[in-house]
Amino acid sequence: MRQLYAIQLAIATGVLIVIVTTVFALVQNPELLDLPATASVRAASDTPHPIEGYRPCDSCHGMKGESPYPLNHTGWSDESCTRCHIPSALPQQGEERQ
Repeated sequence: MRQLYAIQLAIATGVLIVIVTTVFALVQNPELLDLPATASVRAASDTPHPIEGYRPCDSCHGMKGESPYPLNHTGWSDESCTRCHIPSALPQQGEERQ
């Protein structure tokens, strides 16, 4: 009986590890699913400025920048920003290009 319990516990632990690992991987790298219209893409706001002349994004949106990004964006490359956030074509009034 004890051996059966140990086997069941090992299987349940293994399944739980696989589920947690999969969820963690999808949270950190949502493009793994590569779905064109995921909820995160639909919920992302447009970038209020063009991206040309404003690279790298971390200079303003890093943790020490003027307008920091959320913690769940930490470690993402500049190229990943435009996957969800659509850049504006023209600068806003009173805004100069850098």
